[in-house]
This record gives sequence, C-alpha cells and structure tokens, in this order.
Amino acid sequence: MLSTAAFLSLALQCASTVHPDTAQDIARIESGFNPYAIGVVGQKKGLFPTNKEDALKHVKRLRVEGKNFSVGLMQINQANFKQYGVDAAALFTPCVNLSVFEKIITDCYQRGKTLKRALSCYYSGNFVVGQKKESEFGSTSYTERAGYTPAPRYVVPSTKTDKANTSPDKAESPAPSTTPKTRRIVYPSQLVRGEFVDLTALNGE
Repeated sequence: MLSTAAFLSLALQCASTVHPDTAQDIARIESGFNPYAIGVVGQKKGLFPTNKEDALKHVKRLRVEGKNFSVGLMQINQANFKQYGVDAAALFTPCVNLSVFEKIITDCYQRGKTLKRALSCYYSGNFVVGQKKESEFGSTSYTERAGYTPAPRYVVPSTKTDKANTSPDKAESPAPSTTPKTRRIVYPSQLVRGEFVDLTALNGE
C-alpha cells in the first residue's frame, strides 16, 4: 500500500492535470492505495494481492471465468485496456495507472462540466449512477464516498477565490501618482491668427 506522501508525489508526476485532492480521494475508495488491487464487478469485496506476480495470477483466473474486473491504484476497468493501449501488467505500475486515470476523468469532466458529474462518470460510465445512494454501501452515493461537497453559496466570495478569479481588466486601478505634473504645451487643432502669448508672463508666474 502506498503512503499518502508517495501517492501524492506520483499523482503530481503522472496525473498532473487532476487536482491531487481529487486523485487521492478516488484512490482511497477505489483501491485503498493498493497498486495491486483488483475489483470484480458484482463482487462486493475486492482482491488485494501483495505483489504484481500474484495480481497477474488473479487476472488470468478472472479472464478464464469471464469476469468483468478493474485493476490497480485507480481501478481501471478492462473495457478501457484496448482504448488506452494498456494491459493489466502495465496497469499494476502506479504511474501508468494514474496516467490512464487522468485521461478518463478528464474526458468525464470535459463532457459533464462539473466535478460531481465527472465522479459519477468515472465510477459508472454515466453522469447519474454515481450520484445515487447505494444500500450495499450504507446508503451513500459514490460521490459522497469520494468526499465530494458542493462549494458554499456565499453572497460575498472568499478573498482567496476572488483573487484567483480576478481578471486583468477588472483588477484594481493603481494608486494615483504623487509626482508633480510637468507643464506641457497644447497646440490648437486649427490655425489661428495672431501671435502666441506667454500666459505665464501675464499671470506673473
């Protein structure tokens, strides 16, 4: 089982476009941070080998039995193996597993537009099932088990959020300069008759 520090280090390297908090929460409920974990669809308890060799033996048996299964740190389902050009052996390598996870969750997020829908999509392949409460999991939904909580709806936003969302054109105007202005001559846009008069001399300046 990977330590939290080891997992976060890998997540930053191998799934850099996914927020580490999200990657960590998904790994926690998918595999318990076990890079050799195997989940079998329709079977409540997963398999938790302690090494790659044993994990591959289980995969071989599950294939013979015609089971639908997911493997590794982020539980990549066998239906995705061909699409992403990987096999079970490769997916028992944490970085490879995280890389495929990144592609899947990113696709879910881009299509679903919200994190909640993306989590459901990652879990079930659609935007609905993962939001439904499941009796076999203590009447909780996948999104709840992942620790998802909607952003608070404040009338006035957080200073941190406001700073992060401030665009250049809406940034505060700089403080006025205290440097004395120098005199400048403004010439008329049209020709005028007569001579220029030095007004400063007339005003005694």
